[in-house]
Parts: sequence; structure tokens; C-alpha cells
Amino acid sequence: MNEYTRREEVRATFIASAILVLCIAVAVLRLVTVEGRLVPDPGARRQAEESEARVAPARACALAGEKLIVEIDLFKAAAKSARMPDPGQAPPAPPPAATTTKGRPPRNAPPPPKPKEPDKQGAWASAQPLYKQVKTLAGCREATEALLGARVNAIPAWEAIAKAAAITPPGAAEAEQFEAAKQLLSLVADIPADKVAQATKDAEAAFKANAERDRDRALTAVVREPLPQGVFSRRVAVSVGVGLTVCALFISYLGVRAASMRRLATLLPLREAVRSGRPGMQAAEILKTAAAHNSGEPGLVIGAAIGGFSAALLAPRDADLFVAGVMAGLLIGLGAQWAFRLALGAGRWRARTTELAEVEKPAIPIVLVLSGVKPGLELEFVQFLRSLPPADAAAAVEKLASQAEERILAAADAGAALTHGKPPPG
Repeated sequence: MNEYTRREEVRATFIASAILVLCIAVAVLRLVTVEGRLVPDPGARRQAEESEARVAPARACALAGEKLIVEIDLFKAAAKSARMPDPGQAPPAPPPAATTTKGRPPRNAPPPPKPKEPDKQGAWASAQPLYKQVKTLAGCREATEALLGARVNAIPAWEAIAKAAAITPPGAAEAEQFEAAKQLLSLVADIPADKVAQATKDAEAAFKANAERDRDRALTAVVREPLPQGVFSRRVAVSVGVGLTVCALFISYLGVRAASMRRLATLLPLREAVRSGRPGMQAAEILKTAAAHNSGEPGLVIGAAIGGFSAALLAPRDADLFVAGVMAGLLIGLGAQWAFRLALGAGRWRARTTELAEVEKPAIPIVLVLSGVKPGLELEFVQFLRSLPPADAAAAVEKLASQAEERILAAADAGAALTHGKPPPG
């Protein structure tokens, strides 16, 4: 900045800078601190659904544990009726043969009765209900112990159930079916089935309690929705938007400086014209230079600041809109600035001319020239002056100043004559 920088330009640059700092500071704070909307927690809902899904298998395990006790008793009774060897007892000894007093078998003694053969028919059919419960319970141990922990008194029963579930279903042969039924009976006949039943029942109750707790939590649990990811990452978008506004301010500052340096380069050499007897050239150039509009782009700066500020307030979750708002504000602000300049026209020409005259102090008093320009015809006068060659423009300004000076002198002479023609005060 130098002495040729207009006070209007300095004031506009300061106002634009202040608006930029305030608007962009609020916009950046808003963009940095914004959070996503509160939405139902999908994790809590998923957990509730998973907990609810575990209740049905737990119920099936509890029912299988209750039925296991009943089926073991029924199968043991069926095995006894079918004369299936009891795994807990030794095989029956044959009845002793009849003997005489001398220890020899009597003559014509009947042979000892043969033990009855087991009833193999239907052995596996009576074992199948028990086998079904065993197969169901074999898949319940992991979930039950994961929830309740391993119960020592139920471990033997669980191990026997696992072995029984591993039995391969027999084919159609009666002997094969009978052997499979015997193996099943030997594994589960004496296990503590009530311990397994109690464990599965407790697991069912725990699963139901967990499901109810997770269901209640899912009704109220909320999380912050993640902010949308646009074309730029959030940090890049904010940086780009702020960078654009800073560039606009820098461009505006450079415009003001370039205009002041141009005025300096134009008017400074004309001081020599005054010394060489051409004062009209200096005055004419002051009049033409003052007619140029203000330099700098404060509208660009203010538009970018307000555009970014509006976008940050209206849609803070989308950082891309901040960049779009800044860019749209640049164009709108620039258009508004030029519209204002066109509407202002030459309204500030006299004040700007006087300001330049204070700096240059021309040999021809600018006030004389300005007094010769009728109000409302400033724009036409400037256009006329610009259309003339420099020498003619200087002559026109000198003539205008001379005419104004003559009018002033004539008015002064007339005033003096009126004063002398009055009678002396009484």
C-alpha cells in the first residue's frame, strides 16, 4: 500500500478481511465439531437377534434333557423285557445239574433247562427314542458350558452322551440292531442324566435372560451415524475451501496494490509537466484517474466467506458442499460487486478527485475544475475528457479552470461593488 491507495479501497479490504475471518472461523468450527445423527445402534439390534436365536436351541436342549431321563428308564424296562444283558450285572450262571447221594448224576435224569435267548426283534426300535435325545444333547454341551461353565458332576454324563451319539445307526439285520442297542444301553444306563437336564434347564433360563436384556437394550441404544464421505475427505475439503477464500483475499490485495502502483506510475512523472509549464496535463490525468472504479475484489472475498459460512451452517455433515458454497460465493460476490460498481457510476468521482489532488497538489486547483462540471454530468465529462488527446485534454482542463476562476473573480467584483454602493451604517 502507498499514498495512492484510496481510502475506500483500504476500508473495503479491511471489511472484507474481517468478514472473511469471522465467517470462515465459524464455518470451520462448525465443520470440525459436527457429529452424525443419532440412529438406532445396529450392533445392539444384531446382538438382540443373535441372543433371541439362541433361545430356541436352548429350549430344545432343555426338553431333550428332561426326556433323556424318561427315555433311559423306558429303554431299561424294554431291555429287561427283551432279556437284554444288563451292563451292570454279570451274566446268569446255569442251574446246577441234579446228582445222587454219591455225587453222580442219576440215571435217566432230564437235561438242565437252557437259558432263554434274548428277544432281538424290536431292540433297536425301543432304543431309537433314547438315541434321538442323545443325538440332540450331544450338540448342547459346548453352548451350555460356554455360558455356565463346566460342571464337574455333569462331565461323566456329557462324555457318555457324546460316545452314545457317535454310535452308527445299524442296518436292517436284527443281530446288528441288537448289538447297537446293547452298546447304547451300556453307555447311558447309569449316567447322572439329571445333572445334564439341570444344566440345560439353567442354560435355557440364562439364554432367555440374556435375550430379554439385549432386546431392551436394542430399543434404546443409539450411535452416531458416520459422516458421509464425499469426493474429498473431510480434512481435504475444509482445507480446499479455506484455501480458496485465502486466495480470494490475496487476489483482492494484489488488485489494490496493482492499482495504487499504476496510479503512482501514471501521476508521478506528470509532476515534471508542471515544472515545464504544462499544468493542465497533470490536472487532466488526475480527473481521468479518479474516474476509474476502485481496485481490489472485496465482493469476491465477501462472497466466498458468506458462501462457505452458509454451506457450513445449512449442511455441515457434507464437507463437499462447503467447497461448493465457497466457489458459488466467489461468482455471486464478484457479480454483486460489479453490479454495485455499475449502479454507483460516477457518484464518487468528485470525492476521489479531491483525494488524489490532496496527494498530488496540482498547479491548477482541482476545485476550480470541479466547479465547472455540472452535477449529474460527471460521467459525460469524464467520457469527453478520455476521448481527447492528452494535449487537448490538458487545454480543456486549463480553460475550464480559467473560466471558473473568471466567474469567481466576477462574482467577487460584483460583491465588492454592492458593498461600496450601500449607504454607511447609521
